[in-house]
Amino acid sequence: MSTKAEVTGRIVELLQLVIASSVMTNERIARSMGVNVVDLQALGFIARSGEPITAGEISQQTELPTSTTTRVLDRLEKQGLIERSTDPSDRRRVVVRVSPAVVAGGAGTGGADDPYAGILDGMRRVHEGFTVDELEVVARYLDAVKDVR
Repeated sequence: MSTKAEVTGRIVELLQLVIASSVMTNERIARSMGVNVVDLQALGFIARSGEPITAGEISQQTELPTSTTTRVLDRLEKQGLIERSTDPSDRRRVVVRVSPAVVAGGAGTGGADDPYAGILDGMRRVHEGFTVDELEVVARYLDAVKDVR
């Protein structure tokens, strides 16, 4: 039986490999979409929000300076990936949402045009080898470590 230190060492090593693979995969996907990887990740934050989000909220979530966030949003808007509009509840605020064309294209949903479709399919196949209880432990662990800096 392994010790906690041995298992922790394996987990750290595996997470480093997962992170490195994710960075390189995201770089490849970003290039295929004609954006840089920071812009792609910001687009992901916007898409995951599920509702219109302000530039300030994006800056806070991404930990990018507000000036950088503005430039990222300018590039994403120019590419047609996001739309800016006034917040109906406060006309002084500008909110950002993923453009309908991106949503229709299936980005992040596993649809045919989704650059992440192959990854999602692979994850589904991996998950078939685990019970729901095992996956719950993995989800709980990932949720606990996602904000470690």
